[in-house]
This record gives sequence, structure tokens and C-alpha cells, in this order.
Amino acid sequence: MNNQLVEIVNLFHAYQSENPNLAISIADFCKHYLANEEIIAIEKHPDNTKNIGVEGELGRALGRMSRFSEIELKIVANYIQVDNIEEIWYLGGMFELQNPTKSDIIHYCISEFSSGIAVINRLLAKDFVEEYPDPQDKRAKRLRITPKGREKLLFAFAELDKMAKDIFLPLSADEKGILFQILSKLEQFHKDKHDKKHDK
Repeated sequence: MNNQLVEIVNLFHAYQSENPNLAISIADFCKHYLANEEIIAIEKHPDNTKNIGVEGELGRALGRMSRFSEIELKIVANYIQVDNIEEIWYLGGMFELQNPTKSDIIHYCISEFSSGIAVINRLLAKDFVEEYPDPQDKRAKRLRITPKGREKLLFAFAELDKMAKDIFLPLSADEKGILFQILSKLEQFHKDKHDKKHDK
């Protein structure tokens, strides 16, 4: 019994060390531990005859979920009357970043520069955002959301919240917590890689 307790403590310490940026509770660790044990069981299951690693299965599942989400997002974009959902991502990013430069918002939305400029130009043409001189650098310009853009963003958020609830409907509260914890770690890893490339 004491050996098992020591093993659990060591596993918890190792998990904390691997995730220094996450506030991990005992409950979070227990969810992670049980999920990890289930993954190991899946890999060892006799039906797993394709010899596909769990990474391959995860990639396949994420890819298909991405396609399902794209279909739903097109429906939402049509309902809220925007050309595509990227316009809402950019409005949301501008709201969070508080009056960014064009370069800042394009990097935040993980877009190619030309594609990002096209989205920004559409938002300017629709009077959802406006440009103004940067107080610190008169050669530069910043972007801010107009009242019309804020109204559109709030309307879109309400519809996207309905969509998110529908997508995650089959999951229990605990499963949602585990999934959020795992995806947050994955997102942070790839964000750091993306930021390093951008800084070069």
C-alpha cells in the first residue's frame, strides 16, 4: 500500500513538472491519470490490429472533428451574415488584444499575411473596425472595433456558444475538463513554436 502511495505521489510530481504553466489540482491529476490508463488499454487491445499509434488515431479524430466544425461554422457564418467565420475570429482577437496593429492581429489569428490583410480590409469596408494613428509611432496605424463591429461580435459569440454546447453535448463535465486540460497543453506547445518562428 505504501509503495502504491509513493508511486502516485511521484506521478503527480512528474505531471506538475511537465506542465509548469498549468494550475493542476488533485482532481485534474486524477482525471489525467485515468485517461492515460485508458489510452494504454486501447493500444494493447486485441482489436487494435492496424498497428496505428495513438498519435495517428488522435490525428484522424482531430481532423474529422475539424471538418465537422467547419460545416457548422459555415452555417453560423451564414446566419450571422459574415463572409466567413474568420471575420469573427479577427474581431474577437482585436477585442482581446485591445487595438492591435495589423501585424499583431494577423499573428494572433495564425494567418498568412496576405489572407489576414484581406480579412482586415473586409472588416474595414463593412465598418466593423477602423484605423487610427498609433500615438507612439505616427508612421504606424492601429485597429479598433467600431460600435457596429462590437454588436456583430456579441451576436456571433451567442451563436458560437450554442454551437459549442451542441458539439460537446455527448461529454460529461469531467470529460470536458480532461479534454480542456489536454488541449490547453497542446495549444500552448504549438503556440510557443509558432511564436518562435514569428520572432525570427
